[in-house]
Amino acid sequence: MEQMLKMMAEELGETPLTMKNLAKLNEKIVREHAANKQFAMSGDQIPLKYKLLMSLAISAALGVENCIDTYTKVALRKGISPEEILEAIVLARFVKGTTVISTSTSAMQLVIDHLGK
Repeated sequence: MEQMLKMMAEELGETPLTMKNLAKLNEKIVREHAANKQFAMSGDQIPLKYKLLMSLAISAALGVENCIDTYTKVALRKGISPEEILEAIVLARFVKGTTVISTSTSAMQLVIDHLGK
């Protein structure tokens, strides 16, 4: 477990508090998380840079501040520019905002139908 947390710290620049706390409570969860991350990042069709930017954008769209901070720190350590990070966040904002319009399609139809009466 100590080695696993050390590897996380090398990637992030610090040991993630969430993983540090989880390791004290249930090491099995930390191991599973690390295995899932390794699997998710193991494909070779999408470069690591884009995987990190996608992870950041998804975290931003989901509103997970801890993950946003983590992916931003890792991205900066991997040489991804602040401008690229901001662009990923802006894109996430657009996609997340679009879901409001998309999920309101039936409500808009109800309004249209009501106006037509």
